[in-house]
Amino acid sequence: MNFENFCNVSQGKLDFKFQKIEIAIEDIVMLQADSNYTHLYLSNGERFIFSRTIKLFEDILKGHTFERIHKAFIINCSHLQGYDADTESLYLSNNLRASISRRRKYLLKRKLRFIN
Repeated sequence: MNFENFCNVSQGKLDFKFQKIEIAIEDIVMLQADSNYTHLYLSNGERFIFSRTIKLFEDILKGHTFERIHKAFIINCSHLQGYDADTESLYLSNNLRASISRRRKYLLKRKLRFIN
């Protein structure tokens, strides 16, 4: 996927060309899809909305500590704080929650120790 016209990845940062925004990858807690938009949540409470699909961000963040846990969610595993078995969702920093899809739950079971 070609994302060079949208964003540069270097030295642990995402540099968005047209928005003049620079975000440290480690500060990203979660990404949430909303049709052809992606909401990006940061550890300091900030939220950005980009008019790009979550698939583009999945490709950009490949090789970092991110996991696609649902068609609408990508999480940063380093911000993971807990798991709720009743709602099958993960708790992240800043009181954020993300649902796990049934199909991806079995793949995540091996990676994340507290999913039953």
